[in-house]
Amino acid sequence: MKHSPIFRLISMSIIWLYGTALAQAGQVINQEEKDWAKKAIQQEKALTSQGVTSTPNSIAVLSFNNRSGQNKLTPLQKGLAVMLITDLVKVEQLRVVERVRMQTLLDELELGSSGLVNTETAPRVGKLLGVAKVTGGDILKGAAQELEISSSILDISLDQVTSQPTAAGALDELFRLEKELLFNIIEYMRISISPQKKAELERPLSESTPALLALFLGIDYSDRGLYDMAAKMYNQALVEDPYLELAKSALQELKEMGLIRSKSEEIQEPEKTEPPEPTAESGGRISTGTVVKIGLGLAAVGAGVYYAVEAIEDKINEEIPPTIVNVDKPDIASCTDEMIVTFSEPMKESYAVITPSKIATQVTQSWTSSETLKVSWSLSSSTTITVDVSNLRDTADTALEIPGGMVHPFSLYISCE
Repeated sequence: MKHSPIFRLISMSIIWLYGTALAQAGQVINQEEKDWAKKAIQQEKALTSQGVTSTPNSIAVLSFNNRSGQNKLTPLQKGLAVMLITDLVKVEQLRVVERVRMQTLLDELELGSSGLVNTETAPRVGKLLGVAKVTGGDILKGAAQELEISSSILDISLDQVTSQPTAAGALDELFRLEKELLFNIIEYMRISISPQKKAELERPLSESTPALLALFLGIDYSDRGLYDMAAKMYNQALVEDPYLELAKSALQELKEMGLIRSKSEEIQEPEKTEPPEPTAESGGRISTGTVVKIGLGLAAVGAGVYYAVEAIEDKINEEIPPTIVNVDKPDIASCTDEMIVTFSEPMKESYAVITPSKIATQVTQSWTSSETLKVSWSLSSSTTITVDVSNLRDTADTALEIPGGMVHPFSLYISCE
């Protein structure tokens, strides 16, 4: 079947933009990526009807689904993807989609709150990204081991799963489990690597599970626009492992983009010490059981990683502020219309500030749920109003944090013509 020159141009443009993303590094979603995602979705119908051209030896790594029933493993959803992407981009024969590009697309598809896709949406995501393969999977509670990671590789051209590698072990063996999945993917893609490259890929991102969990939480906060919280987690990761370069670069990126403020803006350089020597008891590895939780005021000795995970989890639950997760408002509102603001946490039943004040009496506010505020109006003449929700607090009396990049207060032009 012959394709029109216009289609070939569109396809080449998509692939060129995709290829550009492969060379980019960073953890912050920017406007350029948002524009790309919108454009890709707008062109989806045309690309689907004509057939999509994928880049050979290309792969996208999606977030994993935590189906273990253990909340402490939730950071691994994005974390495993981060680890795999970090390693796969080192394989010159592969073309790997950057994590930020993929997350931006998921946000635009309204899958971004979890970053998760299912067997029905994965092929669509793969086609929009222009890749030949998509991998992801599930985090499960193992029968004999503490956890089991079940991954799958979807061939976009065949629209079917063609490989299902698994890895099982304890949480403090996270880096080993990721390496098993990594080399399974490389083998499946029929990529030959040299002994030197294999040795390079065998080096872990970090052998400190608490450091990795803090890093993963920081990335998730960054995706949600909570940059101060992200900075705190990156700093915590560096307390656990001063040599974790991904945490250093992510923190530096937030600073250079002017996205963090107050004390979190200061990159906390940990005291320079030599890495600890592996012990015989640890089987030649650095034991995460000897991690000292300085930043969280907890000595995680012996049981190690379990106390560290719980401490990080408790710290997050204490400090995470409520934020806005969705705003549904018309671009140009009619005389009788409404907007709906959805929050991440249950909120106290107070209301937004409406200006100008003379209009406020014609605006009705109601909570349709503890997390959803509806603002509606019925006006007789055209005007512009602003809706300010910055005064709202959650049920724990924590002040609302407006996501970075969100234009607030919300301004609405109401047309009664």
